[in-house]
Amino acid sequence: MIRIKQAWKKDLDLLSKKQNAKYDDSLEALRLIRQGISLNQASKQIGISPSTVKRYVGTALKPKNKRIIARKNDSLLRKIRIYENGKEEFIQIRGRKNSAIVARYLGAVGKRIDKNNTTALDSFDKITIRDFKGKHHKFETDIQKLVEIFEKREEPEFFTIYQRR
Repeated sequence: MIRIKQAWKKDLDLLSKKQNAKYDDSLEALRLIRQGISLNQASKQIGISPSTVKRYVGTALKPKNKRIIARKNDSLLRKIRIYENGKEEFIQIRGRKNSAIVARYLGAVGKRIDKNNTTALDSFDKITIRDFKGKHHKFETDIQKLVEIFEKREEPEFFTIYQRR
């Protein structure tokens, strides 16, 4: 793999598995910092160093009163699942605001499928989200297509900790 300095700022697909894990952990630490936990406590809780968190999400952090706090918004890349054109897609988007929109959409999909809330997806009919390359994605709101997507998913294998005889 070609080593690209700060690839997490350009394209998450360029990261190695180890870098991807550190980036995901750093995003989780950032979420904890936004909840009021200190950088040191958050990184300790996640199991990575504060310097790793700073390396990956440092642009979303700022000093305030001798503490490191999280900025309200950021432009960090996140790889996130959406449903589009009858398929499950993983796209990369920039920023906390965009990820919040996708999170609300995924919550609405859950309400529509699990709780049969027929109006849950209405507000996503005309919304599009732009990925980091500038391509616009339209959220799937057709219940039949969403059900088909969920039915196509593979069931996780069942692993047992007990020896079979």
